[in-house]
Amino acid sequence: MNARMDRYRLAAALLASVAICQLNAIGLLGAAAVLALCAFVAVFARRPALRSAMLRRAGSVTAFVAMLWLLLPWSIDAAGIHLAEAGVDLAARISLRTEAAALACISLLAGMDAFALARAAAGLGLPDRLARLLAMTVRHLAVLDDTRRRIDLAMRARGFHPRADLRSAAVIAQQVALVLVHAVLRAERVELALRARGFAPARPLPAAAPAWRHAAGAATACCLLWLML
Repeated sequence: MNARMDRYRLAAALLASVAICQLNAIGLLGAAAVLALCAFVAVFARRPALRSAMLRRAGSVTAFVAMLWLLLPWSIDAAGIHLAEAGVDLAARISLRTEAAALACISLLAGMDAFALARAAAGLGLPDRLARLLAMTVRHLAVLDDTRRRIDLAMRARGFHPRADLRSAAVIAQQVALVLVHAVLRAERVELALRARGFAPARPLPAAAPAWRHAAGAATACCLLWLML
């Protein structure tokens, strides 16, 4: 039942995102943003355990929109820097569309981790290999971020403080290289562990897969790629 509900939630998020992206009028975008905000508030009030994660994701989107308003509406000409009406209109449309789609996805996908999302995407027609790649990518991004934080803590314990000079640039480059080396080593260990447990990524394809399943898988993959970008 939970797996089926996850598929319904992911399908609803994809449909809502595609529908919001097709809107162009300011009024319709504003109405969509208000509805998405109401859904966000409803989930936020009913799921106290998810409030911090929801606020963090919504805050990231709001920070992007704020940065957009700092750059896009302005125009530079012989008279200097001033607000451009076309820039303000474009910034308003992008902001409403972004907030509406983000809040709708956050509300519908609240509480789903990467593995549940991959299972739901596979249930909607996404190929198994792409579903496994999605789950492992999200999982190992968190692992790499933890490695980066541990290396950064060790550097600070040794008295390193980043500055705008060549020495800091060289040390940060070494830090990035060290994180990449850790990533390669961890990937090799994960591959060995999977093989030791009999993991076989290659599976025989069904003899006659329905055509609608391939179309649904392609549409799901495109929508997931758009959401990740």
